[in-house]
Amino acid sequence: MTVAGRVTRALWGGALSMLLVLGHASAFARTLRSASARPMVVVGAEDDAAPWSYADGSGYVNDVVRAAFARSGWETELKVIPYARCKQLVVAGRLLACFSASKTPELEAQLLYPRWPVFSASNLLIARADASFSGCDTRLWPTPLKVGRVVGYEYRATVEALLGSGRMVADDAISEVSNLRKLQAGRIDAALVNVDAVKRLEFVAAQAQTNHAFKTICDFGSEDAYIVFSRKHPTAQLALQAFESGYEALRNEGRIAALQQMWRARLFDGVKAKTH
Repeated sequence: MTVAGRVTRALWGGALSMLLVLGHASAFARTLRSASARPMVVVGAEDDAAPWSYADGSGYVNDVVRAAFARSGWETELKVIPYARCKQLVVAGRLLACFSASKTPELEAQLLYPRWPVFSASNLLIARADASFSGCDTRLWPTPLKVGRVVGYEYRATVEALLGSGRMVADDAISEVSNLRKLQAGRIDAALVNVDAVKRLEFVAAQAQTNHAFKTICDFGSEDAYIVFSRKHPTAQLALQAFESGYEALRNEGRIAALQQMWRARLFDGVKAKTH
């Protein structure tokens, strides 16, 4: 081999060694990035359940879910979609989790529930203040009572039994705001509205921009609402454990109570109702 050939061979050998070193370094860097990356969850958020969750991705429950996963070292991406669609995607395993759903025997067979709810809401039957009926005695109600209900929502067993018996007839809408507007217009006799320590009836009425006063006909009691996880999603168990761990830490630190107080204080600063 000539001197020129030996030089060329040495140069090619050195270049190859350098490429191998760079390749190993690049692979090592990718490994480090992967090892340091925080786990990511994509969670469905209802688009029309203010103040728990708004169409713009904000809301009390949105904040709770983000904070709980962050406390466990997980990143969260919220996918804002209608509740009925959100629930369907989670049941099918096409979406990891969704909020906020109550417990029913059917859903418990299809979904995973954490130990703690994100809120507990009372099922109220609301009518116009000038309605001729009041109280929980159904014998004193118009028969059948035409009631505004939200598509896909879970209600207490008492409510479902009244709907099944024919004492109440459901008139479905996409939101409680829509139902209060129908109630104001006299298109229905009453509406089902869920309220809790953060979400008050006055807030929903303000969202609906109604000029009529409303009264509570009957309080059917409270129902817990949860972020629910798909039994068919491969990372559901890990994500559920991460949420539970983070939520428990937030509760113990007083941050859940602080979030509730913050949202109660800001509700009437600006009503951001979705256009219906």
